[in-house]
Amino acid sequence: MRVTGMDNMDWFEDDEFWRVFGDCMFTEAQFEAASEQWPQLLDLLDAKPQQILDLGAGPGRFALAMAEQGAAVTALDISPSLIKQGRLRAEAAGLSIEWVQQDMREHQQQDQYDLITSLWTSFGYFDARGDDQRLLERCLGNLRPGGQLLIDTTGKEYVCRHIQPVHLTEYDDGRILIERPMLTDRMRRYENEWLLIDGDRVDRAHWHHNLYTADELAQRVEQAGFADVQVYGSALGEAYDLYSERLIVVATRPWEPLSKP
Repeated sequence: MRVTGMDNMDWFEDDEFWRVFGDCMFTEAQFEAASEQWPQLLDLLDAKPQQILDLGAGPGRFALAMAEQGAAVTALDISPSLIKQGRLRAEAAGLSIEWVQQDMREHQQQDQYDLITSLWTSFGYFDARGDDQRLLERCLGNLRPGGQLLIDTTGKEYVCRHIQPVHLTEYDDGRILIERPMLTDRMRRYENEWLLIDGDRVDRAHWHHNLYTADELAQRVEQAGFADVQVYGSALGEAYDLYSERLIVVATRPWEPLSKP
């Protein structure tokens, strides 16, 4: 059995995790779904963005759809292997995307973007929840006045209703993925152990992300300095409730100058 992850790095910094388990997350069906979902998400915004920063872009699941709509897209991810896959997909589709390999907490381009996105539960990876807040504050500064932030994640309410001790997925190529999730840290963190069985080979990994209720996430966004914070339960703009599979937050950077620290 091979175990991914190293003691001296956060789980998402280990490119071996993304190399081994990436195609379990980013299937062709997921790319097709993103092409349908992105126009729906655009309808939740005040205006069609021209300059977009996609945080945790992975192999470009949404970045490709954004570029197809004519936006100038910066796709940021920490994984070199996912960035490489994204570049190849963009080249094959004839799409121009700027790919940046970087920790999203470090990206600083003041007043640069019309829209910053964190999609498909790419928000909340960090061990320190304070880093989530600092990321939101960094997003505020990277947006132009009037620019918007769009977060699409899984709400704590949905997870609490639907979490199972073991989940199994069998893929067409014969691989089997066993998931063993749990809620920890006073139900503030979702942790998961994955075992990917491929013949006589087993890869094992642990990963986690911070969980927020709709109200908790909206409050954090407001505390970062955003205004007009809207919460939805789907890309179609449905109201958020206990049964919503997605937690979507849209917020706006105020037009007033940002206060100096």
